[in-house]
Amino acid sequence: MDQTVTSRWTRRLLLGGCLLLLLACGGGEPAAPPTLQVGLENAPKTLDPRFATDAAGMRITQHLLFETLVQLGPDLTIAPALAERWEVNDPTTYTFHLMPKARFHDDRPLTAADVVFTFEHLMAEETKSPFGPGYRNKIKAIEAVDDHTVRFTLHQPTASFLTSVIIPILPKHVLTAEGDFGAQPVGSGPFAFVSQSPTEIVVAAYKAYAAGAPKVDRVVFKVIKDDNTRFLKLQKGELDLLINALPPNRVAALREAPLKETYAVIESPGIAYSYLGFNLAAPEVQDLRVRQAIAHAIDVNEIIRFRLENHAVPATGLLSPVNWYHSVPGQTYSHDPTKAIALLEAANYRDPDGEGPKARIHLELKTSNNAQVTGIARILQAQLAKVGIDLKLKSYEWGTFYGDIKSGNFQLTSMRWVGVTEPDFFYDLFHSSQIPPAGRNRGRYTNPEMDRLVTEGRLTTDPDARKRIYAEVQDLVARELPYISLWHPNNISVVHRRVQGYEQHPMAGYSSFRMVSLAPAE
Repeated sequence: MDQTVTSRWTRRLLLGGCLLLLLACGGGEPAAPPTLQVGLENAPKTLDPRFATDAAGMRITQHLLFETLVQLGPDLTIAPALAERWEVNDPTTYTFHLMPKARFHDDRPLTAADVVFTFEHLMAEETKSPFGPGYRNKIKAIEAVDDHTVRFTLHQPTASFLTSVIIPILPKHVLTAEGDFGAQPVGSGPFAFVSQSPTEIVVAAYKAYAAGAPKVDRVVFKVIKDDNTRFLKLQKGELDLLINALPPNRVAALREAPLKETYAVIESPGIAYSYLGFNLAAPEVQDLRVRQAIAHAIDVNEIIRFRLENHAVPATGLLSPVNWYHSVPGQTYSHDPTKAIALLEAANYRDPDGEGPKARIHLELKTSNNAQVTGIARILQAQLAKVGIDLKLKSYEWGTFYGDIKSGNFQLTSMRWVGVTEPDFFYDLFHSSQIPPAGRNRGRYTNPEMDRLVTEGRLTTDPDARKRIYAEVQDLVARELPYISLWHPNNISVVHRRVQGYEQHPMAGYSSFRMVSLAPAE
């Protein structure tokens, strides 16, 4: 036999001997390994980090399966990860120094060559990664100085560069071979991929992880799409952790007996952002006074109180108050139906029949068919009806809905951005060059002043100067209303009391899973 086969048989013999010893000593089945059971609302679209853009896919790949050069700490500032340290040699040159003991899960060393390969591979147009255009616009060259040192040269100063390199580092030796990488991903993070099905994803502790092995042996993600079924699993004690995966109206039950004996609820401010977006190519909403009237007609506090059970805070803009770049704009929109009616009158949308049923203006709101989303849409419909706006609701399954939004086939839409930390995101949302298919300016908003500000913001590396620029950006968005800001939902984690060491991150991610342990059953 060759050495590989001999090693394989040796491992099997050792495992068999251990199993016999366990059975002989304790009698019956061997103890199950410590396993963290986590509930998910939806399965990730893919575990291939080149293409993972949904929240579940990005969290599992970035926080568990793979290593990133840097990461966002609990205060949303850049912290070391694979890169122990880095230098900004000049405004367009960054040098990263990697952990020398980092290894992939197949026991191959992770080196600077893998970092160079990762970014060049993502930048290659034939890879067709959604991250490629952003890197092509920023990165001029990447060089492996030695096995553990990487140097990036940028086209121009880019303030968001460190945030943008939070992307999983890929194994060059695997990606250059045949195979479906998403079906069997090989990373270098604290957990290694074991298996995936439509209803379950299993990862196991990587004992050789350079920063220290995880304290639990396995994490099992249970995909439970139905809200009621997810809550039933909690009642049976079958889940250890839910993160932002429980309807607001269920949270109170977990703070009362008997569930409070089994679970703790951790609630803290989040960074997700719910908003009402306009397609400014639609004639009916091009008049700013109409958008302002809608903003004054909406009672955000009523929705937060009665629909969200007070598990959210009103938003004044894209950035949450926990973000250092957050600024309260000079213009805000309180709930004021009288002012809303006056604005509609000024826009020449007069009441056609006094106390009669006819509306001043007819508009259409498109949403996904998620039950909570459609419930909130009905409240918005009722609120706008009080000022004479007839809001027709159209709800679709996610794929159809999302396709319509990207193609501009809508007047108004209710959506949410998740995980917004970097203010450079304003460029993606509101620069005139980012109208689809080029980018995410789905409302077709154009303003030369906005173009100037968001371009200046991405080129300015001094944090205080950037903060002043983005305060102006937030003021401009509030004045022009391409979006109406609604609320920032709180992060809510439901944690089994046997779970120890879990810390809720503002991004509601899985970065603390390596430190989680499970108390032994009593």
